[in-house]
Amino acid sequence: MADRRLASAQITAAIIALAAAGPAAAQQAAPTGTAVTPLDAITTTATRTRAVSGDVAAPVTVVGREEIERRDARSVIDLIQDIPGVESSGAPRTTALQPTIRGLGDARIVLRTDGARNNFNAGHRGRTFVDPDLLRQVEVLRGPASTLYGSGALGGAISLRTIEVEDILRPSASFGGTLGAGWQSQGSGPRGSLALGARAGDFTVLGAIAGFTNNNFTDGADNTIPYTGDNATSLLGKLGWNPGHHRFQLSALRFRDDHQIPISANTATTTGITDRDTVSENLSFRWSYEDPANPLFNPQVVLYRTHVDLTEQRLTGARVRDRTELTTIGIDAQNTSRFNLGPTRHALTFGTEIYRDEQEGTANGAPRAQFPSAEQSITAFFIQDEIGFGNFTLTPGVRLDRFEQESPDGQNDRDSERASPRVSLAWQVTPWLQPYVSYAEGFRAPSLTELYVGGQHFPGNNFIPNPNLRPEVSRNKEIGANLRFSDVFQGGDRLRIRVAAFRNDVDDFIEQTVLRTTTVSANVDKARIEGVEAEAQYDAGFWYAGIGAAALKGDNRDTDQPLASIPAHRVTLSGGYRFLDHGVVVGGRITATAEQDRAPNVPGVAQRTSGYGLLDLHASWTPNAAPNVRLSVAIDNVFDQAYRRANWNSDPSPPFYDVGRNIRGAVRVSF
Repeated sequence: MADRRLASAQITAAIIALAAAGPAAAQQAAPTGTAVTPLDAITTTATRTRAVSGDVAAPVTVVGREEIERRDARSVIDLIQDIPGVESSGAPRTTALQPTIRGLGDARIVLRTDGARNNFNAGHRGRTFVDPDLLRQVEVLRGPASTLYGSGALGGAISLRTIEVEDILRPSASFGGTLGAGWQSQGSGPRGSLALGARAGDFTVLGAIAGFTNNNFTDGADNTIPYTGDNATSLLGKLGWNPGHHRFQLSALRFRDDHQIPISANTATTTGITDRDTVSENLSFRWSYEDPANPLFNPQVVLYRTHVDLTEQRLTGARVRDRTELTTIGIDAQNTSRFNLGPTRHALTFGTEIYRDEQEGTANGAPRAQFPSAEQSITAFFIQDEIGFGNFTLTPGVRLDRFEQESPDGQNDRDSERASPRVSLAWQVTPWLQPYVSYAEGFRAPSLTELYVGGQHFPGNNFIPNPNLRPEVSRNKEIGANLRFSDVFQGGDRLRIRVAAFRNDVDDFIEQTVLRTTTVSANVDKARIEGVEAEAQYDAGFWYAGIGAAALKGDNRDTDQPLASIPAHRVTLSGGYRFLDHGVVVGGRITATAEQDRAPNVPGVAQRTSGYGLLDLHASWTPNAAPNVRLSVAIDNVFDQAYRRANWNSDPSPPFYDVGRNIRGAVRVSF
């Protein structure tokens, strides 16, 4: 208890120090140029059109390349878990972590990489398979997004964009690259990356490799977190051709991780150990056309194939070799037409998405009922119009999805369709204030595994298939405001604020119920998740600061029990100072998480967690004499706190906590 009070006092002192740094820095002369914040970043995820993230009538957050490099992260989760309403689900095993958005995770989030869907979702296994060093931007859209992205977007959508030639080449260079190396104390883990790019006339080529390795992590109580070692490598290749107003690009991305890990990797279990080989492959072809003189014709087409293959050799119990595969082949095509009709301005976006999932599970080469071989096909059409009139922007849209699902034996095939409408209204009251309201519906078709699963769950308990599952449907009401200010404390600074309150009612929520001898998925008639979110970002050039906060509540309205997936209330403070004359940046982040005492009453399972506070510090240096070199160092969880996130799926006496203190260092050289 004394240690906890000491840590709390230290964190409080750090908060005061960070707050005091702001006014002191503001008294300095304003830097050359204009300060920008992440809320000024360009997003295409919120509306499928280019927009400033802080101006759209939807809660979307962008993590850019600069922040990705600063974080030196080893997973996508590390990049996004500070975003209000976003949390990671599961034990701290890098490739098993999964994101949750507003309390919804797994297949209730649409995940896209360079426009290609990644629909893989096998029980307790991860789905974000890419090294962050190969990413240029991550966009997170919170709230139902089925109007634009179809089945699965009940919680939101995450868009990953890989690096381009422009990210590693100087504007006038024909060849160049970046070389990076790093190390962290957790797991004594080195990492490295190399990216090369070239251009000649209208042609570009890019090749990159990134990877890391580490041994087991330790938690804040100095316990070893078992089976957290990794040996991961990502490869990226791109060919581009940009004749006139056209852009053609062929892209290939491959991820592989070879490690020992429990079958239920995102839980606290240390049993059922396998030697797992995870391979994810994305192949895509993109064509787009943009001519400022022809605003009616701005098409974009993406053809893609995504394949995930997990091979697991059991190291305990029966010597079984499992294989879990999912292949998605699809096309996503859209066009945006911009025009005026009388006093109204329009950006009309319409298109289609067609894709097919084929999954197969085997055990020692024979069909595996726990991941049944099955197929589904989805055909969708969508339309959205951003209508501007005066200071108002009305954005109605709708998408129609039709899906066909085929069972292993062909006797429980099914087909259905669903319309997903959305409408928002934003009012630019003043140049600095834009309130908005929105209503959006989302849906998720039952997964092939939920419909047709069978076989043993654990000794004495068997899965029961339920081919009569109904799609989940959510109805989200939201009110929010975007605020933007300039020259607040000094010339050239910027302050951006977004606040939102929402209520998301989910009908036919699919919940897995574990009884004494059986496990079955069934529809829960009504569930409700509601909450408030806020984020603010300030940048004055010399110094910057930010805050993000979220408070969520979720209930099963049939049983009056809390939902198990809801994260605890959380506030994140960040800030830093740039010594521009010396190329040095120093900063820190404080995360304060409340106690989570709203959890379902499940016998034998402890899901309530204590509150905790974390302090992270970082610094980087770009020498004036060598502007192509960047050195960085960071300390995560400075006080080595023993803590546990609220939405783990674990035992009543967890054998370990989350990752403890981690010291990181990295160097990056551009040439």
